[in-house]
Amino acid sequence: MHRTIAFAAVTALALALSACGDDPEPDAASSAPGPTVTSPPGSATPSPSAGTEGGVYVALGDSLAAGYQPGGTELRETAYPALTAGRLAGEGPELGVENLGCSGETTTSLVEGGKCDFAEGSQLAQAESVLEQRGDDVALVTIDIGGNDLLRCVRGGAEVDTACVADGVQTVEKNLPTILGRLRAAAGDDVPVLVLGYYNPWLAAKALDQPVKGLDDAAKAYTALSRAIRDAAEATQTTFVGLDEAFATTDTTPTEINGRTVPENAARICTLTNICTVGDIHLTDEGAATVARVLAEAAADAGVRASS
Repeated sequence: MHRTIAFAAVTALALALSACGDDPEPDAASSAPGPTVTSPPGSATPSPSAGTEGGVYVALGDSLAAGYQPGGTELRETAYPALTAGRLAGEGPELGVENLGCSGETTTSLVEGGKCDFAEGSQLAQAESVLEQRGDDVALVTIDIGGNDLLRCVRGGAEVDTACVADGVQTVEKNLPTILGRLRAAAGDDVPVLVLGYYNPWLAAKALDQPVKGLDDAAKAYTALSRAIRDAAEATQTTFVGLDEAFATTDTTPTEINGRTVPENAARICTLTNICTVGDIHLTDEGAATVARVLAEAAADAGVRASS
């Protein structure tokens, strides 16, 4: 299989991952030099959405939910929550989206606050307030969180702090069941709460021969993070939605990119994120659309209206 993907900034990947680790609680994949990890004033504050005749979709998360773009902007209208709602609308009334996503959010800050400005003090408390206020209008809740708990562990652009990564996984294991339990209680038993897994950004670095120590341990930590998220979902009667199939995480079929052969999983990361173009591990437009498709399918399976 042959693909043409620009590699203008592939050699910047180690530095991109390092940028995520400079802040004690960094952006969930930020690689742009110097971007703030908090949202612009008011950007994380939910506002009434149009089209709520079809119900309300409450989205929580980090920069992936917020629609973070290389360079530091956020485009929520093209982030995966908005695209998911569009897929679910079909021929019927649109879902209104309350996107609470906060760039830089960790499992700790989501509970305690401090990354973005929320009237209720934290993203989780804000979500509980929105769920209470909107009541029976709520049709769907989604959340992605935990990636930043690990990405802070890249040191100096050339080494992954494996002890830090292990601590990050333990933090997710401790915090996430509480987060999901509170969301389930606030949403009620009848509202689907979908818990999104992560793609593995380390695959591209490994396949493209980036000089980052500890990549094998980091890749194993990704597996541990996915397990922690899945276990927390199962323990709280919420639904884990994995991205491994969409991102071909275990597919090592040789794939040619610009004259070199890499595994399909690395090629998929290059296509669905900005790693191989600008050295940023956030989603491309195609990546956001892919995540939206996976979520919309899971929502349909849970009884939420799907597009025709």
